[in-house]
Amino acid sequence: MRNVTIGLVQLESRVGDKAYNLKESERLVRTAAAQGAQIICLPELFVTGYNLNTFGEGLYDLAEGLSGPAITAMRALAKELGVYLIAPIALQAYTTRPLNNAAVVIDDQGEVQGTYSKNHLFGDECVYFTRTGEYPVFDTKYGRIGIMICADNNYPEPARILALKGAEIIFMPAAWRVQESDIWPLLIRCHALENNVYVAAANQYANMGDLFLFGHSMIAGPRGQVVEELTQEGGGLIVRTVDLDEIYACRANMPSLKDRHPEDYGVFCAPVSQ
Repeated sequence: MRNVTIGLVQLESRVGDKAYNLKESERLVRTAAAQGAQIICLPELFVTGYNLNTFGEGLYDLAEGLSGPAITAMRALAKELGVYLIAPIALQAYTTRPLNNAAVVIDDQGEVQGTYSKNHLFGDECVYFTRTGEYPVFDTKYGRIGIMICADNNYPEPARILALKGAEIIFMPAAWRVQESDIWPLLIRCHALENNVYVAAANQYANMGDLFLFGHSMIAGPRGQVVEELTQEGGGLIVRTVDLDEIYACRANMPSLKDRHPEDYGVFCAPVSQ
């Protein structure tokens, strides 16, 4: 068995309160590590919270670079605890504008392995963020991981690209609205099943009246089964050990990746007019 213990942080964030969000995130990461988590994922924009209507132009002041206080704190924490951390922030990548809605991958020595920037921007996100078109995968001591962020979940391509590039676990930080709560588990389970991978989704919980991010962080397995789901109101944790060998057992019985016919799929890359 190739076991790895996943930690998902469901943060009950406060919009714009970086000090509180960082302190609470550190507490939950420490708790997850104490329970054995080896790779721990925080939700989308964990340190600022998520509400573009509230942020407005202020988002640029809240954003940070890789040497900013949030990632500096997370790097120190990862090194201290000996865990991998996925820390999503509003990232000042090149200049202050536009930003990247990014997830920073930090290894268990506290080094930044790289970043993934959200490619499918939702609503007004395109006003503040830009996309890169890149889908990196990252090697860890436990297996290969990829990352999607929130609205990437609405499309089949990101998970398929990551699986074809060797990702065994796809982590998905999110700030997912209650209006789409019905499709949240369906999409996560479908991506896991179609690609025979684990999908581990860490959602924010924040009830702001005009915006309710409803939590329900979850892990889906390589047959699309729900491995664990956090159904409580508010913040919390999932810490769950999974066996990566199950991926290859599923693929041996249902080789959906191997039996594809890419030569037939050119229409998938054609633009759609409406």
